[in-house]
Amino acid sequence: MGEMTPAGLIDLVKKQEPRFLDLDKANGHLLDFTQECLFARQQLLKNNYTLEGAAANPNSLQGAILNIAAIGISLNPASQHAYLVPRDGNICLDISYRGLVKLATDCGAIKWAKVELVYENDDFKWRGPAEVPTHEADPFGDRGVIKGGYCIARLPDGTTLVEVMPVEEINKIRDTSKAYQKKFGPWVNWYEEMAKKTILKRAYKSWPQTGDRRRLDNAVEALHKSEGTRYTIEQQGRYMEALANESALDFYMLRQEVGVDTWCALFNSFPKGEKTKQKQKARELEAKGEQIISEYRDALNDAAEHESIGAAREILDELETSELEAVIATVNETAKRFIESMED
Repeated sequence: MGEMTPAGLIDLVKKQEPRFLDLDKANGHLLDFTQECLFARQQLLKNNYTLEGAAANPNSLQGAILNIAAIGISLNPASQHAYLVPRDGNICLDISYRGLVKLATDCGAIKWAKVELVYENDDFKWRGPAEVPTHEADPFGDRGVIKGGYCIARLPDGTTLVEVMPVEEINKIRDTSKAYQKKFGPWVNWYEEMAKKTILKRAYKSWPQTGDRRRLDNAVEALHKSEGTRYTIEQQGRYMEALANESALDFYMLRQEVGVDTWCALFNSFPKGEKTKQKQKARELEAKGEQIISEYRDALNDAAEHESIGAAREILDELETSELEAVIATVNETAKRFIESMED
């Protein structure tokens, strides 16, 4: 493919119109495709890095545009909710702190939310997850270094939910960013904005589930990709805990939940000096988990073939709900129907 011009790139984007409209329809027709193409063109022309990233990988530009429709968030520069940004030779959809709050309120999870950072010279008092903390600070004075931050969210029922996050945990998230590891990117240039988004992303997990919640979930997933954080700190914690406890089934189930890129990143996240030993342990635990699931699968398939309710019930009672779901996902159709008949 020859050198792509902005007009040529937008022509490629326009080919995604049918898919864009289908995704937008699922969200209730929130966006105007023609307008989003104009906003995309403006952002491509904004700097050479964005244009070069789109020209080098036009498929990533198309994917970012489809993400806009899937999430239901506009590139309109007046709203400052979302942007097209270059990352590792690709174009990703980046969503601002303001954009995340807008999505959360639109989907009905909260009425409003506000994130504040706390500095060492501030007077901050935590009063629990359901009470607004006291926070006094001189915005015009020397507040010192960041100690952490908190998010206050007002829920639909009028109650308040507060999430706090110390700077050490914020920086653990930052340290998973490939761009930050190379000493460039948003964590270097806009640390406070990224810290606020990190706190908000943690807080949103405890907000009420709503019918439109998937838009917010899709937005957070897009942020992980745009920020270069292949895994969350919670995913890494589960990975390391399962490995330390030699819990093969937990290891297997986490593998099914995360994508290939995330799993590979977790596999390569061990500190220097431990990589060889821990990687071998991880390989063995993953193989063991697959073996256990296979044994349960074969046993359930056999029980279904012989219509042995007792044998099947023994297996079903032995497994936790999440483990059972993982096993049932692997059995044949005869076994699935047999298990369903037992539940009727």
